[in-house]
Amino acid sequence: MSANRIGKLLIGILVFAVALIPAVFINTLYGYLPAFSLALALVLSIASLQLVRRRITVESDLGGTDSICERGKKIAAGLRVCNHSRIMTSKTVVNIFISDLFGGEDSLNQMYLALAPGKDTGFGLNIAMPHIGVYRGGVRDMEMWDFFGFFKVTVPLDGTFEVFVRPRIRPMEEVRESETVLAESARDTRTVVSGGMDYVGVREYAMGDSMKQIHWKLSAHSPSYMTKLQESSREIDYSVVLDFAAARQEEKEVMMDLQDALIETSLSLIDEISRHHTSYSLLYCDRHHAIRRVRPKGREDDLELVKDFCVVTPDPDAAFPDACRILKEEGSVASRSTNVIVVTSRVTDELLQEMARIRRQRRVPELYQVVPAGLNSREVEALRARLHLLDEAGVSHYFVYTTDAGGEAA
Repeated sequence: MSANRIGKLLIGILVFAVALIPAVFINTLYGYLPAFSLALALVLSIASLQLVRRRITVESDLGGTDSICERGKKIAAGLRVCNHSRIMTSKTVVNIFISDLFGGEDSLNQMYLALAPGKDTGFGLNIAMPHIGVYRGGVRDMEMWDFFGFFKVTVPLDGTFEVFVRPRIRPMEEVRESETVLAESARDTRTVVSGGMDYVGVREYAMGDSMKQIHWKLSAHSPSYMTKLQESSREIDYSVVLDFAAARQEEKEVMMDLQDALIETSLSLIDEISRHHTSYSLLYCDRHHAIRRVRPKGREDDLELVKDFCVVTPDPDAAFPDACRILKEEGSVASRSTNVIVVTSRVTDELLQEMARIRRQRRVPELYQVVPAGLNSREVEALRARLHLLDEAGVSHYFVYTTDAGGEAA
């Protein structure tokens, strides 16, 4: 029992003892009247509390629709607590909450109200949403006291609504994709064949070449027949691999920052690639730890993706499909022209070797490593030193720092 409740109990006993004093000197019904009145008032107060608690409801002004905002913005919602009884409430506290990424509930605020009979009281929520995800918010319950303040009841309320915090599509000045790499990708995926569309040169005739491709004028001045070479450009494919495996357990806020940066970097790259290429896909681990391959068509797909994305996982086990496992599966269906962009916060030796192997296949891999903001220079250099294998293989790599709710590096 808390000290506050003990204090109230002692005060109640003292008041009741004082009310019994007249009975000591007046040995009649009138002497007991103050004590009887006090006891009756207490019973009525408790009874009214029980009656009112059954007639309290909460309504949302969102009209049954979800609230949508971009990460770092505020959601605005109105709630109304309605007292359908004919009894006024005394001290009433409404507990407002918002869920977090990991399924818990964080109490944000408490509203103190006094509800008039048959009336409702409205109040607004204006909550900053710093992290991507689908959250529940609203009124969890309400605490009510009787008129004397001795007894309290908790009334569960269903005044919740969903909030979808969508990712920010960041410009390439923040998440950069090298023009040099794109140009190199185009060169590596060009295939030289006979019978293509663009003339690029000649070579000596080989058995099986079509007679239509013989360069007759040049063959007349050469010791052997010459075959025209023509180029056929192949559509460049991109696979963006989104890896939710984290290197280690961090504080909850840091883990949520990593989740934001991983999602925003991947979707920003997809957005940029879709502007220039028609063949691309996003590979990721879903909430059931299955590998998914999708082709986002625009911002309208954000909600379904965010609902399906796995939550960032520190030290994943062998069953968790991290970037290396996703790359191996991608390699079994990828064509020679598929280029790979890996977005991850955990870079392992196995991942480095896999990306070097992809480079040897004349495909163009890139690495975007998400790191927590606030790392000192020594920690950054240690991370950079681990990437020497990619430098030797000619694989481009970048650091992407987590950002605060406003989008700037923290």
